[in-house]
Amino acid sequence: MDIHQQISQRIHELRMARGYTLEELAARSDVSRAMISMIERATANPTAVVLDKLANGLGVSLASLFNAIESIPFNPLLRHAEQPVWQDPESAYIRRSLTPQDWTSSTQLVEVLFPAFGRITYDVAQRDHAIQQQIWIITGQLEIQLGEQTYQLHQGDCLAICLNHPIIFSNPNAEPCRYVLAIEDGKTP
Repeated sequence: MDIHQQISQRIHELRMARGYTLEELAARSDVSRAMISMIERATANPTAVVLDKLANGLGVSLASLFNAIESIPFNPLLRHAEQPVWQDPESAYIRRSLTPQDWTSSTQLVEVLFPAFGRITYDVAQRDHAIQQQIWIITGQLEIQLGEQTYQLHQGDCLAICLNHPIIFSNPNAEPCRYVLAIEDGKTP
């Protein structure tokens, strides 16, 4: 199953588990009913911003939408070739899930390749539960604006934040930025 089908099935599974109709999830997430339907049928390729809104409406982290649905025996080793990779159709950032599927921790690791001059805004101001992140810059530079605070990150820097305000990621440079994101989701899906 490709990553787009996996995401669509995961959203459908979470919506059904919560007993939400398409209309209820649309109201909770500020994503149209039609868009949710297309995403669940894997006929739309949603942006990271739309996925973040859906995750918030479902009460989970964005990272949890990339988890596999099928129950497979737990393997503590996730080889590079098996790590799910997804590219945001709007900003073109590339996201690689590093944490093995079915790991029982609420912490997930993600590697991101953020393009030169790229920018993405997550405008979800309030979340039903705390999501904490640590961002460790491997190469390049990244600017993060969390609410009114702006952070300039350079190679080797690590920023620990709580997603409790709108957040903007931007790369003001001509070179891509590569970083690892550690996500602590205060609530399990």
